Amino acid sequence: MRLPYNIEGKLVSIESNNSGNINKTYIATFIQEGNVQRKYLIQRINTTVFREPYKLMKNIEGVTRYLERMIRKEKDNNHEVLKIVKTTDGRLLCSILGENGSRDYYRIYQFIENSVSYDYSVDPQIVYNTGKAFGNFQRLLADYPMHKLEETIKDFHDTRKRYRKLMEDIKIDPRDRALKVAREIVFILKREDICSLIMDELGTDAVPLRVTHNDTKVNNVMMNMNTGDYLAVIDLDTVMPGSMLFDYGDGIRSTASTTAEDERDLTKVKLNLELFKMYTDGYLSEMAPFLTERELMLMGESIRIITLELAIRFLNDYINGDTYFKIDYEEHNLVRARNQLELIKDIESKLPVIESYILNSYEKYGGRILRK
Repeated sequence: MRLPYNIEGKLVSIESNNSGNINKTYIATFIQEGNVQRKYLIQRINTTVFREPYKLMKNIEGVTRYLERMIRKEKDNNHEVLKIVKTTDGRLLCSILGENGSRDYYRIYQFIENSVSYDYSVDPQIVYNTGKAFGNFQRLLADYPMHKLEETIKDFHDTRKRYRKLMEDIKIDPRDRALKVAREIVFILKREDICSLIMDELGTDAVPLRVTHNDTKVNNVMMNMNTGDYLAVIDLDTVMPGSMLFDYGDGIRSTASTTAEDERDLTKVKLNLELFKMYTDGYLSEMAPFLTERELMLMGESIRIITLELAIRFLNDYINGDTYFKIDYEEHNLVRARNQLELIKDIESKLPVIESYILNSYEKYGGRILRK
């Protein structure tokens, strides 16, 4: 298969990269003039998840162009932006007829050199730089024209709808599993009220729509392997209009948990307060002056809300027979759901400390809302 791209040099290798869970990824290496080696990231977009790939790429092109202009404006020579390589006829995607008669969509990015990413880290500096990278991402995009962004996955972080869907599917109970998870269902029922905290005000002056990344894990930030600073935010497929609370809450949930999402030993599942503090400092060092009072007040709750949302999704998939998340064994989604519910318990026990620290960090980094 030959893709229609004018990339200089000679292709010397192409290797499969298995780090992502959604798209199929390859790394192609070219030798260019002066014996310079350049790498490119080739991806086949998963159209089961992203059903409108052109809308997805329109979002990415608009956001990366804007970020590039802002970085130049600030004369920032330390950070980079994901760069799209266009086809020979100037398109963002290459469409090829697949073996089964369906359309396959490919894209190419320039590989970010001298970079490293981490699937998981307990290094406070890496966690700080992860928070700072996503805070910088949202700060630079604070004035981005929201009408230009498409919703690539509808209602992705609408916790209210996720909750209602779970309740509906419990009644149907297609695999006769609901009775087995009665305790987990009751736990979620008791927290119905927090499912609406963000969504009820989203799009108002209190909780304004912002450009959100929606997958703020540590492995979506490329770090400078020489300095340890962040280089660029990557994996922009879920960039959509949303709330900064989505990104902050999920960032803490994913980086400050003491275990993987499918750890069976629930005694190990905790929120690491040191890592929470480092991520929060990194994030607020960029975003503190831009937050509304309501956003600030909901930051602590957002960690609990987004964790509950993921628990709901795991439990819902288990009840439905594991049709969405990839599983390695029969009760994998149930283990994941119980893990996240246990994390919620620890978050709730630490919520006063969490909220106090957020306010202190906010004031430290120039927030304009005074403590009452």
